[in-house]
Amino acid sequence: MPPNKLHQGQMLDEILLLTNGPGELSTWVPPVLSRLRQEMPKARIELFLIRDQFAAGTEQAKAKGLWLDALSGRAELARRLLGRKARGRGMVLMLGGAPRDAALLGRATGYPAFSYTFDARAHHPGLRAVLVDSERTKAAMQARGVNPARIAVVGNLVVDALKESPVQPAPQADVLLFAGSRPFAARYLLGFLLAVAEQMAARRPELRFAWVRSRLLPEAVVAEALEGGLVKDIGGVGARWVGDRLQTSGGLEVAVLDEPQRYAAMRQASLAITIPGTNTLELALAGLPSLVLLPLHKPEMLPLEGIWHWLLSWPGARNLKAGFVRRLVAQMPHLALPNQWLDERVFPELRGIFSPAEVAARGLELLTPERTQEVRAKLQRLEASPGADNLVEYVLEHSG
Repeated sequence: MPPNKLHQGQMLDEILLLTNGPGELSTWVPPVLSRLRQEMPKARIELFLIRDQFAAGTEQAKAKGLWLDALSGRAELARRLLGRKARGRGMVLMLGGAPRDAALLGRATGYPAFSYTFDARAHHPGLRAVLVDSERTKAAMQARGVNPARIAVVGNLVVDALKESPVQPAPQADVLLFAGSRPFAARYLLGFLLAVAEQMAARRPELRFAWVRSRLLPEAVVAEALEGGLVKDIGGVGARWVGDRLQTSGGLEVAVLDEPQRYAAMRQASLAITIPGTNTLELALAGLPSLVLLPLHKPEMLPLEGIWHWLLSWPGARNLKAGFVRRLVAQMPHLALPNQWLDERVFPELRGIFSPAEVAARGLELLTPERTQEVRAKLQRLEASPGADNLVEYVLEHSG
């Protein structure tokens, strides 16, 4: 498809994208990248993958499947920051991560820098503009003192990801299990969720279960999780492969869905059991009632934001970090993104120390027709419209 006539006279030589975690790489980068390729077919596009403590560690392999001219990491970013200004025309766009990195890269190259975010705290004075999902986020950012002229509401990129994902047929499943894409979580959570499925099936034998497996999980991590040894003390179970399905130690068969099948599965299912993250927004926009878990059986394993992660990561700080995490979680009004946006526990949340039986009971309660209807009705209040077209239009118009 030829570039948009609006931009034919202001073609860019280079576009530098930055991202960090698995959620942004899956839902923010693809719709924006496809439009940038359409509008700027001759531009060199480089993605800097700046992994942090929240990363899965395998994002590099997934990003290689994107239509990029270069895929780089922190070392290459450091070289650009220390190099000379670029001679041509370009721009910097942060799609997940610290806006400071985008501002520094913009200063080093001489390109205007932009950042996209859901977070009202994620702004930097070195950005030409910060692009946000909604008027709600813009108002919260203004309340923090950011000049409204430097904030642009473009829409929600997760909506684009949901609409544009290739249709991948998925086996029918009533309950979807999301153990996350980060190895430290999946090692424990998969066996725990399989135990929850066993408990639910004991009371509702007709229910069909599926684990939505992230492509970011290494085979070794999956094998370790299925052994079940790490989760026996918290009620989890092991499982073995039977063809392309899992069979738990209690004999329950669980389908395994590949990551691209998740959107089709969300539209067919009746319930999801998940941990906090971008996927809670995907589930909400798909209208699927979900139970959100934050187990604190091993709080010292959870990553923290900012300097606290590094201050409390030394071996002797294990107990100190565990106490800090418990206090921090207790102060959070909501964990799931849709709950934060609606300021209401639309998706029930369990945090702390709980058993598979407790999770199963909450899940079965959420499956009742009355609760399902109630949750879906409340999800209709989410303010979410597509954002990729508006975002690309804005950054290209303001890159001169």
